[in-house]
Amino acid sequence: MNDTHQHDQTEVIELPQPTASPMVCAFGFALMAAGIVTNWIVAIAGSIIMLVGATAWFMNSNPHSREIEASPEKKPRPIEPRTGVVDHLIEDSSHRARLPLEIHPYSAGITGGLIGGIAMALCAVLWGWFAHGSMWYTVNLLAGTMLTGYADMSMAELYAFHTEGLIVGLVIQAFMSIAVGLLYGVTLPLIPRGQIMVSAIIIPLIWSGLTWASISVVNPALAEHIEWFWFICSQIVFGVVTGWWIVRTEKISTMQNWHYLERLGMETPGVRDMGGES
Repeated sequence: MNDTHQHDQTEVIELPQPTASPMVCAFGFALMAAGIVTNWIVAIAGSIIMLVGATAWFMNSNPHSREIEASPEKKPRPIEPRTGVVDHLIEDSSHRARLPLEIHPYSAGITGGLIGGIAMALCAVLWGWFAHGSMWYTVNLLAGTMLTGYADMSMAELYAFHTEGLIVGLVIQAFMSIAVGLLYGVTLPLIPRGQIMVSAIIIPLIWSGLTWASISVVNPALAEHIEWFWFICSQIVFGVVTGWWIVRTEKISTMQNWHYLERLGMETPGVRDMGGES
C-alpha cells in the first residue's frame, strides 16, 4: 500500500541497481578452473577476480539493497481478473525482450576475423623477418603446435621453408581467425561502451595469458622460442582490425520474438504475425 501511494505521488519505481559483479565472479571462477590444468599464476589471478566479483556482489545487496529510481514510460494499469483462453505469451516485439535486441550478422564476425587474421599474420611475419631474418620462422612456430618434430628443430631448420609447415600454418590461422572473429561478433553487442578498447586490449591480453599458461603444458619445447612481447602485439593488431570491422557493420534484429516459420521466410496464413512484419 505504501509503495503504491509513493508511486502515485512521485511517479517513480525502485529497481535493483545494475551490476556486473555476477559476470566478474563467474569469469574469475572459470579462469581459476582453467589455471588448475594450465598454470598456477592463472589460477591465482582467477581466484582474485572471483573474490573481487563475489565481494562486490555481496556488498551490492548487504546490508541494504542498492536501488535506483526509474520513471515508467506508461503508468501501469490496475490488474483486472478475467476468464477466457490464455493467449500466446509473446504479443509483440517489445514483450519480454532479451538484450541485445540487435546484433551484428555472423558474416561480419567471419569477415572481420579473416581480415584481422591477415593483419596479424603480416605483423608476425614482418617481426620474424626483422628479428630473425626469416619470414618462415613464425609460420613454423605456428605449425609446430600441431605437427610433431618441429619442437626438436634447430634454429636453422626453423628459419627454413617447409611446405607442410606453410599449409598447416595457414589452416590453423584461418580456423582460429574465423572462430575468434565469431566470438568477437557475438560478444561486442553485449558491451554498451568501449567496444574497441575491449576488442583491442582486454580480450587480446586475456587470450595471450591463457596461451602463455597453456603452451608450457601443450608444447613446452616451443614455448621457449616464443617472444611474448611481439606475440601480444600481434594479438592486439588482430583485436583492433577485427573489432573495427565488426563495430562498423550495421546491426540486425535478433528476431527473438519471431515465430520459427517467420524466421524461415515461409508464408503461414494460419499463423499470426509475431514480429516478422519488420
